[in-house]
Amino acid sequence: MATDNLRELRLLLRGHYPIVYVTTHEETRLERIVEDVASDLGRPLFHWTATDGLRLWGKKDAVPGTKDPTHALEFAANAPAAPVFLFKDLHTSLDNALVVRKLRDVAKVSTARQRALVISAPDLVLPKELQTMVAHYQLQLPTNDELKALIDETCVRLSRPTGVFQAGRPTGVLRDLTPQQFEQFVRSLSGMTLEESERAIADAVIHDLRLDPTDIELVLKRKQEVLKRDHVLELSFHSDGFHEIGGLERLKEWLAKRTKGFTEEAKAFGLPAPKGIILLGVQGCGKSLCAKAVAKEWGLPLLCFDPSRLYDKFIGESERSLRRVFETAKYLSPVVLWIDEIEKGFAFSTSSEADAGLSRRIFGTFVTWLQEKTEPVFVIATCNDVSALPPELLRKGRFDELFFVDLPSQAVRKQVLSIHLRKRKKDPVQFDLDALARATERFSGAEIEQVIVNALYAAFSGSGVLTTELLVEEISRTVPLAVTMEEQVEGLRAWAQGRAVPAGNPEAS
Repeated sequence: MATDNLRELRLLLRGHYPIVYVTTHEETRLERIVEDVASDLGRPLFHWTATDGLRLWGKKDAVPGTKDPTHALEFAANAPAAPVFLFKDLHTSLDNALVVRKLRDVAKVSTARQRALVISAPDLVLPKELQTMVAHYQLQLPTNDELKALIDETCVRLSRPTGVFQAGRPTGVLRDLTPQQFEQFVRSLSGMTLEESERAIADAVIHDLRLDPTDIELVLKRKQEVLKRDHVLELSFHSDGFHEIGGLERLKEWLAKRTKGFTEEAKAFGLPAPKGIILLGVQGCGKSLCAKAVAKEWGLPLLCFDPSRLYDKFIGESERSLRRVFETAKYLSPVVLWIDEIEKGFAFSTSSEADAGLSRRIFGTFVTWLQEKTEPVFVIATCNDVSALPPELLRKGRFDELFFVDLPSQAVRKQVLSIHLRKRKKDPVQFDLDALARATERFSGAEIEQVIVNALYAAFSGSGVLTTELLVEEISRTVPLAVTMEEQVEGLRAWAQGRAVPAGNPEAS
């Protein structure tokens, strides 16, 4: 039961920290963990909420007059028998000078009188006066063992008779999973809180009282919805592989060599786990497609992280969101973490000193995590504007390699044309691909795709037949980005020369 959390909290309480501040959204789960810790230590436990006041664990009635937090803290300061106190709503009163003063008073006497005060809150909101007295701990997401126990408990609960008989409906939950599928089901729950996982399990089995391979997909969809609520992370599973991407031969080869980089065999061979790559390049040339393809080819989930959404007007919320990213990546690992347009999240050139300070703190936390992470999380950062990147990010050790994704060569444009024609149920053999590849010089892959879409609309509203002539006509109407923003594109290509590894074959460019 929550072995890591139990051990950490027990150490903090035994270490005579007067106040332990636990950040978590899982009040009920923390309550059970603190109850186990207090029981192990042989100490009485009091719970406090703003609605009930202080209540001894196992007792129905609250201590009279303790709804007011200052009165509750007064009781804590003078209580005998070395108790543990769990305060659930106290963080909402930490802007009250009297409450802060009372907490400082409790802290002074707690070590000598062997009592401990645990504050539960969704975010870290700590006045400066308390910072040297408080040990901060972030409750970890559920482990695989906890999730397995939760599956058992939920299935047992849903198997209980409801008093309503339905013909043809089983009376218990049937588990139709192989051991390997069961482990897959457990992994599909990782990254969510215990309460979120319980709801996902119930949703998966309640309609047919059955746990089978189809429920893995249902749980993954629920997890996608959960992560979307953060507005920072998104989980993706369905994407095209490398066969749907033209060119980028060097990058594909580099990645292919590391397909088994997270396996035990690689570790035994003495190989370090791959850290990640930066994909720098012209917009629309396949950087994002490549990030998705890596997850597909390696058989890993893809966690999409938009760093520009980190920043929040509420103090501490941005840091909390970043911690959630790291924690989710850890519990989903092995995983591919795709950071889209990384320069938008970690640029320091902001409009105010306060914003710049926050950006530096966020960036510092991110770089430290990149350097020190031990979990199998492969980071792919895409970038369009290298001038906005802090130089510390490009230092060796943060990422394994920096690749430059250039405009496609004529040979690669021919591949891209074939790929997008086939996607739209057209036979590439019916078109003059050589002529089209020559006509699309300086076009990106995305621009070539849009040319085909526009020509298809023209064919659909006209003769009903897509021809080479229609495609050429659409090409002539399109001004590529490499022409519109020629100075910026050429500047980026010049910077990458000698500084980044070409993602494609240079001789084909």
